[in-house]
Formats: sequence, structure tokens, C-alpha cells
Amino acid sequence: MNTPSQHPSAQATHWPAVLIAIFAGAAGAFCLGKVPAVLGLLRQELGLSLVEGGWIASAFNSLAIVLSLFMGLLLVRWNALQAGIIGLLLLLLGGALALPAHGLAMMLASRVIEGIGFLLVSVAMPGLIVSLTSDQDKRLTLSLWAVNLPLGAAVGMLLTPALAAVGGWRLAWLAGMALQLLALLLLLLCRPVFRQRSAQSLPGTPQAAAPFSVLRQSAVWRYGLAFMLYTLMLWAVFVWLPTMLQARPELSTSTIALLSALAVVANIPGNLAGAWLLRRGMARDTLICSALGLMGVSGLLAFWPGLPADTAYLLCLLLSFCGGAVPPAALSSAHGLSRGPVQLAVLQGYFVQLANLGQLLGPLLLAALVAGSTDWSVARSLFLAGVLLAALLFAMRARSH
Repeated sequence: MNTPSQHPSAQATHWPAVLIAIFAGAAGAFCLGKVPAVLGLLRQELGLSLVEGGWIASAFNSLAIVLSLFMGLLLVRWNALQAGIIGLLLLLLGGALALPAHGLAMMLASRVIEGIGFLLVSVAMPGLIVSLTSDQDKRLTLSLWAVNLPLGAAVGMLLTPALAAVGGWRLAWLAGMALQLLALLLLLLCRPVFRQRSAQSLPGTPQAAAPFSVLRQSAVWRYGLAFMLYTLMLWAVFVWLPTMLQARPELSTSTIALLSALAVVANIPGNLAGAWLLRRGMARDTLICSALGLMGVSGLLAFWPGLPADTAYLLCLLLSFCGGAVPPAALSSAHGLSRGPVQLAVLQGYFVQLANLGQLLGPLLLAALVAGSTDWSVARSLFLAGVLLAALLFAMRARSH
């Protein structure tokens, strides 16, 4: 390990600690996948109506849309390590509150606390990663950070139904808490290196100087809108894919759950491919707009009238894979666009906010298009609009620099 007197730019990236920070994000994202996977079981056991179940399922999105932009301001008081530890503690507290729950109130309180903890981890870990990384690796590590969300959500979607079948949904909650506890212990174990690097990073940069001024840059708005368009198209498919698969009587419930989770998993190699292309020198704007365009084309073809069901499903996988290149490209821009850890956290919160807005709007827009019709092909217009917006963002790219 380098001596504390060395400048951080001369220090090598501490990869084990970076991977621990990414794991902490994935442990928090487990909470995103666990509820949708067993929502029917939760409603049955807790006696929840369809609307009450919807409140529990949408609690994370609602919190993120309202609070995530302001979560970064907490780094004025806490450093990234402290914020991450507090976030993981809140995730554990929220999970523990759910265990004795027998109705809506306790379960909703649990989800709210989990949501706040998840947001804290989401805005804190990128700053921690930057402090652990050499200058030449900062964009790469922020690109790899993008893997945490689909990885954690996919594990939640895959693991929760299997555990619930063995020991009920509470066993799945305990499994998620075990991952979060492990992440917390690993963060605490690596605290010396975290503190050393955080203390040495960005010397002389005011921690709380004009935190929201980072949002005045046109590139920030472009990348944020691109992130929203990405999640809008992606979650329009993710949310309604199980319903579309149910139209195939030869598929069992467990097979439908597996195929739906695989669509989420397909996003992960897309994340890694996007990080690799950035590392190889592909322009960020070109990568983002190309990925969005391919997503739109894949969705347009997937909902084409008369297309075989297997081909449509493969196109949904392709949509997820291609879209995976957007988060590493957008999130890695944060290092160059922000000044200091507080601005970095605010920018991460902004991306989380728009991503969750897209997650909320995508399924609603697709449902509005298909409402009153049994023909899913009318959803093509949503993805055609995605292609056109991707082309517009690409045409505007010169103004963002």
C-alpha cells in the first residue's frame, strides 16, 4: 500500500475496496427485486388489497423521485463512508421491521426506511469509489458501479421466490439482510483504507460549495434525460413481460419468473460491455445514443404483429443487453462534471431521480397504449418514440460540451 504522504493521483486503485463498495450497492438493490417477486404472497398473507400492494411495490420509486436529489446534501455533514454505513444500517432496520409485520402499516414503514437506506448507499458509494481510484481508473470504476443495480435486483428476483417456497417471504427478507450485514462488515473492515483515501482525495476542494451548481451544465441534463429514457423503455418491458408470458399456456409460473429474471440479468453483460467500450475510447455520447437507439429498435421489433413468441422474447433480452451500456456511460460522466464529493453525490442523486421517474412512467405509458386492447403490438409507438428521442439527443450532442 502507498504511504499516506503520496498524492492520491499517484496511488493505485484499491480494487478490493472498490468491489466492496459495488457489493454494498448491490446488497441494497436486492430490496428492489424482492417485493415484486413475492407481491402476491405478501398480499395474501398480510391481507392487502391490490392498491395497498401497489403502495408497497412503488414505495422505492416514490421516495427516489422525491428525495434522491437532496440525499447528496447529507455528505456535507457525513463523508461517503459514514453515509454508506448509515444507509446499510437503515436497510437492516427496515428489513427487521418487516419480520413481525402483519398488516400494511408496518410493512410500508419498513419499505420507507429501506428506501432511505438504499438512496443513501446509492449516492454515497460513487464518491467512495472515486476516493479509492487512481485518476486513470476513475471513469472505469464509476462505469462498473452501474452493475450494482441490475445485479442486486436480479438476485432479489431470482432468490426471493425460491426462499419463500421453502420458508416463507420472511426467509427471503433474512437473506437480503444477511447480504446487507456482510456488506456492512466488509465496509467496516476496510475502514482504514477508506479513511486514508477519502482524507487525501480532492485536496482543497470545498465540501459544500454550491452543490446544485453542477446541475447547470447542459451535459448533465442530456445524460439525465438519456438515463430516464433508458429506464422508461427497460421497465416498460420488465414490468409487463411476465404478463405477456402468461399468455403462453405451456409456461409454468416458475418458468415465467425465471424468464422474467433473465431479462434483468441480460442487463449486466450490457453494463460490462459499455464499460469496456468506454475504456477502449468510444465517445460517451455515441455510446449512449447508440444504445438507446438499439433499445428502441429491439422494442419496436419485439412488439411487431405476428412475430413468433420466442423471437419476441429474445428481442426483449437484446433490448435489456443493449440498454445496459447506458448506465456506465452516464454515471462515469459524473467525475468530470462534478467538483468535490458533495456535487458528485448530488449528481448521482439526480441520475437516480430521473431513473426512477423513467421506471414509473414506462409501465404506465405502455399500459395506457395497450388499455382496452388484447393486441400488444400497439406498444410499438412507445419504442418508436424512443428511437426518435435517441436520434434527437445525438443531434444535440455538440451543445453539451
